[in-house]
Amino acid sequence: MNRPDVVAIGDVHGCASLLEQELTPHFDSGAELIFLGDLIDRAPEPDGDRKVLERVWQLQENPGAYGLAAVTVLRGNHEQMLLKAMAPRAPDEDVELWLCNGANPDLLPLARERQAWFEQLPYTAIRGRYLFVHAGVRPDIRLEHQATDDLIWIRRPFLSRPHGLPYTVVHGHTFRHDFKVTRLPHRIGIDTGAYLSGVLTCLALNPDSE
Repeated sequence: MNRPDVVAIGDVHGCASLLEQELTPHFDSGAELIFLGDLIDRAPEPDGDRKVLERVWQLQENPGAYGLAAVTVLRGNHEQMLLKAMAPRAPDEDVELWLCNGANPDLLPLARERQAWFEQLPYTAIRGRYLFVHAGVRPDIRLEHQATDDLIWIRRPFLSRPHGLPYTVVHGHTFRHDFKVTRLPHRIGIDTGAYLSGVLTCLALNPDSE
């Protein structure tokens, strides 16, 4: 493969050491990094969420210093749960949902400082023939008509049949029991369960030449 145009990064979930290890080979590649969401929660190391966020912010604010073209971060369901938990007068069930999904409440002060960043996270990115999204899409529905909840939460029927869109969908959110990457003509799943498996997947792609 030629030097990649895009490197998609699966669900990090606070695995700061793994992230650093996997990022290093892509520095000075001229690629765009696209994080597929779920940077936070379930961190297997102390202060992992904060370390991951601060590293991603550092890269995003000055990608050229690392030989990158750009850094794009998509919204995952865990970022969405955090936003709901941070809302003024958030219902108890929204806070409890975030906490019971592996959240660290110590992250809240930092998250509130950067709330505007979380609020602007996009749900999708299109590069050439690839559609990047956290969870997937609902089959047989045009992209502009997709429900945002599906983009960050869906599993089936997306995982069980072709989606009908003119893209290969690159997604995270659901990992296999063997923690392997799923490669099908219509989708590539790159969540490899980093917080459980110790494997964080970065997928290098050439969207316009493959």
